[in-house]
Amino acid sequence: MIENIAIITGGNSSEREVSLQTSEAVSQSLKSLQISHEIFTISDYRELLSLDLAKFTRVFLALHGGFGENGMAQAYLEGLGIPYNGPSPQASAICMDKLLTKHIARGLGINVANYLYSKNGDDVCFEKINERIGTPCIVKPNREGCSFGVSLVRDLKADLQHAINAAAQFHTGILIEEFISGPELSVCYLNKSTLPIYTVEFESDFFSYDAKFISTKTNATLTILDRSTHQLVTNYCSAIAEALELDYFRADFIVHNTEPYLIELNTLPGLTSHSLFPKACQQHGIEFDKLVLILNNLDPSQYY
Repeated sequence: MIENIAIITGGNSSEREVSLQTSEAVSQSLKSLQISHEIFTISDYRELLSLDLAKFTRVFLALHGGFGENGMAQAYLEGLGIPYNGPSPQASAICMDKLLTKHIARGLGINVANYLYSKNGDDVCFEKINERIGTPCIVKPNREGCSFGVSLVRDLKADLQHAINAAAQFHTGILIEEFISGPELSVCYLNKSTLPIYTVEFESDFFSYDAKFISTKTNATLTILDRSTHQLVTNYCSAIAEALELDYFRADFIVHNTEPYLIELNTLPGLTSHSLFPKACQQHGIEFDKLVLILNNLDPSQYY
């Protein structure tokens, strides 16, 4: 069968710019592989529903966040019977929701930060935060990526309301989390293997949006963990993949006193020149063109 792939990119989430870069990188790879494809840049879910995808053999979702990663796009493509990259609608919805991810992780015996959840911030209580979480603490939207709307709160009376307002603007619920100190890890997983692990180093107090995308002083370096911590991270990723039937993902962990804590999961990781997922694959011996084939469920041996 001659492949013809629809790359869908854009969207209306805060991660739109990363999405556009991912689609361009995938398109360049498919060109080099001489695989027919077309890019569709959309702005919202209705535009996805209006696309004529009948002539395509599969879809590559180059969307990050929003309807592209929360199960909505996946459910629509399932209904059309068109193959696509990434997990099922159900797994996508769970992983996009930080609260649900925590529930799953705790059920699997994976460390997560202590937390409180509020639908809109109106019921937040200083006393309960002090008792359950303490300070400093992290306030974040429940379903948003790239650290948008995330704040570090050191003084509840001075800073909490501003942090809640920043998270509430996304209308996805609010998480107030215990601040876990320690090195931050980017752990990538592909086809039943944990890939080489990166430590992310940054100057800010936490891995903020500025640290991720603006600062020139943020670095990601390959790291070698002690044996027990590495085994825990590997076991955690395998447990997550098995429970949610994930073929690939990127997970953020923070290691505190040799104990890894899961921060969040990313089921459609970026594939830009700066993204850690393709870098980890390359370190594992999977160059970018081969990775694109694997993510499209195409056999690399048919193209080399």
